[in-house]
Amino acid sequence: MKLYRIFLPKTFNDKKKIPEKIIQTIAEKIQERFGGYSLDPFAHLPVIQGSWQDNEGLKYEEEHFLLELFIEDTFENKKWISAYKEMIRQDLKQKEIFILQMDAEVV
Repeated sequence: MKLYRIFLPKTFNDKKKIPEKIIQTIAEKIQERFGGYSLDPFAHLPVIQGSWQDNEGLKYEEEHFLLELFIEDTFENKKWISAYKEMIRQDLKQKEIFILQMDAEVV
């Protein structure tokens, strides 16, 4: 099994707030594909903050929603996540979307 942690920015790169409807649409698409997800209940508070620098030296400081997904470790699922990451990146007009993939098992 794999655990994917998808960090969804709360703002576009121009600092305008991303409408929650867009975040919900992303989550619903994951729900349709995999049957479930978890969205951090504290995501409305500025507790998940990140900072990164691109190859051109531009620094980005962001607050995030954290969407987690626990799914079977298959080639098809990995391929879907990779393709959907690109769609999310384009929809949210981001230079990059950070997704962390970890081995996981239910205890």
